[in-house]
Amino acid sequence: MNIPELFIMPDKKTLEWADVYPFLYLHAAFDGLKESQNIRHLVIDEMQDYTPVQYAVINLLFRCQKTILGDFGQMINPNHLYTLQDLQQLYENAELVKLNKSYRSTYEIIHLTKRIQNISALEAIERHGEEPVLMKCRDRDDEIRYLQNRIKAFIDSENATLGIIMKTNRSAKTLFDILADSYDVNLIAPDSTNFANGISITSVQMSKGLEFDEVIIPSADDTTYSSEYDRSLLYIACTRAMHRLTLTYTGKQTKLIEWGDDPNPELQTNSY
Repeated sequence: MNIPELFIMPDKKTLEWADVYPFLYLHAAFDGLKESQNIRHLVIDEMQDYTPVQYAVINLLFRCQKTILGDFGQMINPNHLYTLQDLQQLYENAELVKLNKSYRSTYEIIHLTKRIQNISALEAIERHGEEPVLMKCRDRDDEIRYLQNRIKAFIDSENATLGIIMKTNRSAKTLFDILADSYDVNLIAPDSTNFANGISITSVQMSKGLEFDEVIIPSADDTTYSSEYDRSLLYIACTRAMHRLTLTYTGKQTKLIEWGDDPNPELQTNSY
């Protein structure tokens, strides 16, 4: 896998979280594991973020019926290389139900997200809104000025929540430090304990499970979002938006949205 640093223990007698389940699986083979007798039905959400060995240990601990939910289009861990078909092999007699209709986002936003992940089966409810906006900015300072203008427009709007979603926790903190002196903004970080209305700045990782009236995705360029793993991140970020979606970039736009040489005419494009 070419990630030797992940095979180094962080401290003596201390395991990384990712190593806990392999350890438990080996422990079960030699000494067994105590099976839970109290749980009658187990619900697992975000199934794509669990590894096969985690499922193997969960099956040893909880032999009850299970409901497993998730979306493999929203894979957040770049080292998870398995598929829905692999998961089905662990539960050969399970019933598979596919829920393809999205009730969160407008038809226009879903139409855009389908061009990121190419999920032809995804359906949107007949709720229309503004076309997503792809905003080209001259440079980083220009992009910040555009974000400030969008924040002012949000404050004057009837929307309750605005999410500005960066690729990483570090970049989210950097943007928060820039905007916090001028605006009442919230930073959603790994140590956050609550979610509030208003303007939130966060990462793709921390935005999972959240939804916002309006979403802005800065740095939607061909460097920040370029790999197949980035495709999943961009898909997650876009699907957080309920009513309005804006992507901003400097340089060259990301190629992960299938619009060919020129942006699709259905996607509003502007140069700020």
